[in-house]
Amino acid sequence: MTGKRTWTRRAAFAFLAVLPLGAVLLFFQPACRRQPPALKHVILFIGDGMSAGSEIAASRYLYGRDDGLAWHKLPARAYVATWDVNVYNAAARRARRPPYSRSSFTPLLGYDVREDGAKPVAGPGATHPFPPGPATDSASAATALATGFKTDSGNIAWLPGDPEDGRLTTIAEELRAKTGAAIGVVSTVPFDHATPASFVSHNPGRSAYYTGLKGYKGLGIADEIILRTKPDVVIGGGSPLLDNPGFDAKKGYISESLYRALQDSREYLLVERKPGQDGGRALADGAAEAAREGRKLFGLFGGPGGNFEVPRVEDSPGHPRVVPGSEENPSLAEATGAALDYLARDPDGFFLMVEQGDIDWANHDNDFRSMVGCVADLDGAVRAALAFVDRPGDSVDWTNTVLIVTADHATGGLFLEPGRPLGPGDLPRQDARVEEAGAAGPRTGSDRGVAANGAAIKKPDYASPNVYPDEEISYGTAGHTNELVDLAAIGAATRNLLGLRGTWYPGPILDNTQVNVALREALGLSPLGRHARRTD
Repeated sequence: MTGKRTWTRRAAFAFLAVLPLGAVLLFFQPACRRQPPALKHVILFIGDGMSAGSEIAASRYLYGRDDGLAWHKLPARAYVATWDVNVYNAAARRARRPPYSRSSFTPLLGYDVREDGAKPVAGPGATHPFPPGPATDSASAATALATGFKTDSGNIAWLPGDPEDGRLTTIAEELRAKTGAAIGVVSTVPFDHATPASFVSHNPGRSAYYTGLKGYKGLGIADEIILRTKPDVVIGGGSPLLDNPGFDAKKGYISESLYRALQDSREYLLVERKPGQDGGRALADGAAEAAREGRKLFGLFGGPGGNFEVPRVEDSPGHPRVVPGSEENPSLAEATGAALDYLARDPDGFFLMVEQGDIDWANHDNDFRSMVGCVADLDGAVRAALAFVDRPGDSVDWTNTVLIVTADHATGGLFLEPGRPLGPGDLPRQDARVEEAGAAGPRTGSDRGVAANGAAIKKPDYASPNVYPDEEISYGTAGHTNELVDLAAIGAATRNLLGLRGTWYPGPILDNTQVNVALREALGLSPLGRHARRTD
């Protein structure tokens, strides 16, 4: 744009400072500088439901400081806005503004920096929890990261409004089609759950886990992943061993016919959870065998409910201790290592998404101990990936690799009481809430089944499932919140990420769709086009 329509960033921020709340603000993506792509390997970690408060709490338990997690010292840092179309439209109705349109919208209606803050509400200086309210769900949040498109809650790489032809190509799919790169997803929750599914499948309904589930006649998410998209690596939960051994078609994450086909597959080498077997060792051996045989790798694990058993932390002041939930499931570090060992053999590069999904489940339950164990699991996985890239003697290094750690959204409204910080190995007293006979049970929202489009539960109706009588910590909701989340990165795409900070919102803030834009730039993929259009 030229002439009167040219804005400098400083002028835009000055304008923002005096702009009325209802005024239209549209910010532009910077023009792409087309250069030969240096980036070949992408490692994207997502802590599902991980707020900044979750990070600080786990860091204090593990290391006795607020910034001790593996990603806290990475050189590129930003905050990320996570709103989706449902959140935007709710705000637009309140402001009497038009609903979301990709061609023309106001980012501050999705996240209002002036009302909700220019950084996450957590840690020293925080005076109150983030207010609960409408928030994204994991499907739409992961779709934004995977495709660069905002969409409705519940959509898996699908356009808002659910048009019949609404399938959105993901960045992993496009990279494989253009360069031949290998692609993979790893998760501690079912492999066809919202976050991993949004990178390797497409569906207007996130709960359509498999064809035949509750009579569903369309192409199920698991069916598409295994039979059509065929990622080079899939590792996750959803095994029917403990979750659905009778293959009841009213529940579960994989049909019996698809499961048997996977067991008999010549294309995939299947590594399953087995009683008494070390899951991490089995997965590492399976990755090596799959590579030798020229087959893809599928690790099918999990426990009751489909997800991995959560790592346990012990209350031992001064001596933090994390105990695996089950040796039969790999740790996230072991799963990440197996995936990287396999994918790094591809000379064309790779795209790997790794999710610690149990953080979200713990925060939905306001379960502080489980949350800390899950963040510790993610911390170990990120450390394993950093060590993998640092390993000498191979073609994977920081000149051609990026590692990103972020969250899809925050869950639970965790508040850490500033006057009562917990030290290393120290956990708050935590009691399950006991309701009086005949009283309504605690209201809990859950991303496991998506209620009210991800809307959080507001006080005074809300009662936490767990009670913290010493008041070192508290929760504001069992649902999601629209607060900013953290992002940290190192490697070949950091310049692209940092260059987009402050272009939609003042300060060091990215939109979740801009993470996709930055990766596309660094990978040399075609641009998605202008994400917003300013109209006078």
